Amino acid sequence: MHARHSITDLFSTFLQFESNVATCWSVDAKLQRSIKQQIQNRPEAEPAFWERFWHQCAQAEAEEPRSLAIGHLSAYLQEACYWSVQKVIQSQRASQIADFFQIAIASVPKILKACEVSGRATLKTYASTAFGNVVRDWLRQRREIDLCNEWGLLLKLSRKRLIEVLQQEGLSRMRIDQLVLAWQCFEASYKPAKTPGLRRSTAPDSETWQVMVDRYNHARSPEWTMTTAVELERWLLYCASRVRNSLYPSVASLNAPRGDRESSELQDNLVNDSNSLLETLIVEEENQQRQTQHSEIAQVLVDGIASLDATTQKLLALYYQQQLTQQQIAKQLEIQQYTVSRKLTKTRETLLLKLVRWSQDLHISVSSNVINVMGAELDEWLQHYYANHDSSDRPSNQASEQ
Repeated sequence: MHARHSITDLFSTFLQFESNVATCWSVDAKLQRSIKQQIQNRPEAEPAFWERFWHQCAQAEAEEPRSLAIGHLSAYLQEACYWSVQKVIQSQRASQIADFFQIAIASVPKILKACEVSGRATLKTYASTAFGNVVRDWLRQRREIDLCNEWGLLLKLSRKRLIEVLQQEGLSRMRIDQLVLAWQCFEASYKPAKTPGLRRSTAPDSETWQVMVDRYNHARSPEWTMTTAVELERWLLYCASRVRNSLYPSVASLNAPRGDRESSELQDNLVNDSNSLLETLIVEEENQQRQTQHSEIAQVLVDGIASLDATTQKLLALYYQQQLTQQQIAKQLEIQQYTVSRKLTKTRETLLLKLVRWSQDLHISVSSNVINVMGAELDEWLQHYYANHDSSDRPSNQASEQ
């Protein structure tokens, strides 16, 4: 990573990572035009002037100047963010600097809002400290969440955090309100014993589910339809999976907001001088390989389901296809609820192991972080698979037994 020197580069270019290494600077075209126009008015101004100028613009009430300023300052703070993150991950013995850089740089709008520059302090020095704190806090949250199952995670969740995650998912306001109300009903109704095992809490029993359903249906907006225990459980598990997944971001999305819209990403507006026909062909080949991998993953999972015993296949169908709660499944199969929970967990682990082995066979590196992400995506795949396939269409190794 070479240093930037010109004012134009400082306020319009962004770090690009390849294989977890910062390799080059890419240009945001709109930010580049913007800073060049401003430089014409103040050609002698130093970087410190433009730092103060854009920081003042970031406090504006109007959306356009504020989002443009945030884009310029996100570019300006790239090195400060990189070295702060580098220092933290060395002390924490972490390795994925690209992931952590993305997490830290996304906090620029909050940093700008909180920073009040005075005396010798500068935005860059303030941000350097703030970036490190963001990553340390994120690592602490992730360690805590990794120890929790879905119900324990929901108990530790805050309303603010849940709303932030659901907004990042791009859900409608009404949908977010419904999910938040469902979580509030869960939090108010589910009172497990305050023990060290809180992180691994069991699913609510049927009586608690009914209390939650009654609370929700009583508090819901008149235009919303009434809900059921099955639907509430699916909503809550969705919230838990999204919160967990939010702590394992994909490096594919870039690290800062665009200058024209705060909610979009810079990746959509980057210009790289090395773009060529060869790069286009490489991208097309990578997309084709990705599609092939998706098909192979689906086949691995379908084969994995077919290899399960008849009881386990029925359990999956009841849970994902008929959408029964664990309590209802236990009653139908005449087994204990904890047995249902344990078998579902064990089955997911079995299928996840097949994915891990498939990855290793292709010499794909599989870290603990990757496994956690795969686990969250596996549950979504199972929901989609059972929702779109009839049980009669599914291959099974049990046909001969029946």
